[in-house]
Amino acid sequence: MKTVKVVMTMVLAFAMTMTVSAQAFDKAHMKEIKKEVKKYEKEGWKVVPGSLSLRDMLIRSKKAELEEDVEGNLKWTVGVASSVGGVYDAARMQAMTLAKAELAALLSTNLTQKFEVGVNNESLPHAEAESKAKAIMAAKALSIDQKLGNPRVLFDAYRTLPNGNVEVTLRVAVAQKKMDDILGELITASNDITN
Repeated sequence: MKTVKVVMTMVLAFAMTMTVSAQAFDKAHMKEIKKEVKKYEKEGWKVVPGSLSLRDMLIRSKKAELEEDVEGNLKWTVGVASSVGGVYDAARMQAMTLAKAELAALLSTNLTQKFEVGVNNESLPHAEAESKAKAIMAAKALSIDQKLGNPRVLFDAYRTLPNGNVEVTLRVAVAQKKMDDILGELITASNDITN
């Protein structure tokens, strides 16, 4: 009986902590999200029937951008992109490609920084580190795209432009751990290329 009380107390404490953090998020960010929803609606943005509302997608996106792991590091890396096409599907596919390219560019930037601080026991000047990172990224471009796979879509909205084309905007996320793993593989590949 005593064990049951202890377990129930722990469950209640956890539930209260989650409720308090959710309320803190709501109070701190809901005003910003409401403004953003009004802006999107005023500009004619809509969501695909059957998906979450603009408000709910913005909440999901903001939560992912702020979510931290147990060590206090961000849990997700977010890529944002927009594209225009003749139809929704074409514009969405282009926007997804651009969002993944943004994530790959973040990897390239991180790789350049690693070279600058001497990942191979040699610090490099910025221009040389950037050049080396670009060469590795170019050599591994296809595998990076495959490793990124299908990112988690946080926000997906579209609007019809006056000329009849469709503009799609996306926010996608990849787990930071996955990004760190890809970065580690790129550093290993750099060692293989230079040796």
